[in-house]
Amino acid sequence: MAQYSKLNRRSFFIFLITLIGVIQFLSSIASAATPKPKEVKAPCRLEVSIAHLSTDLFEKSRIRAVKVDSSSICNVQQRNVTITVEIWKTGLLGNHLVLRRSITSSGATFPGAQVNNFVTYAICKNRTNTSYYGVSYSKAFIEGKWQYARHVLSREILPLRCGT
Repeated sequence: MAQYSKLNRRSFFIFLITLIGVIQFLSSIASAATPKPKEVKAPCRLEVSIAHLSTDLFEKSRIRAVKVDSSSICNVQQRNVTITVEIWKTGLLGNHLVLRRSITSSGATFPGAQVNNFVTYAICKNRTNTSYYGVSYSKAFIEGKWQYARHVLSREILPLRCGT
C-alpha cells in the first residue's frame, strides 16, 4: 500500500509539472499571436542609421569605410533642407568626433518625400575593432518657418573592424 501511495504522489507531481508547462507554452503562443500596436511616427522626422562598413563604397571603389546615413522625412512640403551627420567613435577618455558632413537640398520636396545624406563616411586606416555611432541634426523651411531637428543618435553602438 505504501508503494501505491508513493506511485500516486509521483504521478500527481509529474502531471502537475506537465500541466504547468503546457499552460506556460499556450500563454506564450497567445501573447506572440497578439498583434503589437504600430509605432506612431511624427509627420516630420529625422532618421539616422547604425554606423556600418559601407559595402557600396567597397564594391564600387575598393574603399573600406565606416558610414552613417540619415534622412529627413516629412509629410508636408519642406524647403532648403540641411542635414548634418557626424560619425563618433567611443574611447577610454571620452568619445571622439571622427567626421562631420552636411548636405543642403535647396529646392522643395513633395509631401512624403525624403531628403537623404548618404555621403558621410570615414576611410578605415586599419582593421582595429572600434565602436562607432552616428549623430544627425537638420533644419528645414516647413510651412513658412524654419524648423530644427535636434540631435538624433544611432540606435546601437557596434564594434567594426575599422580603425580611423
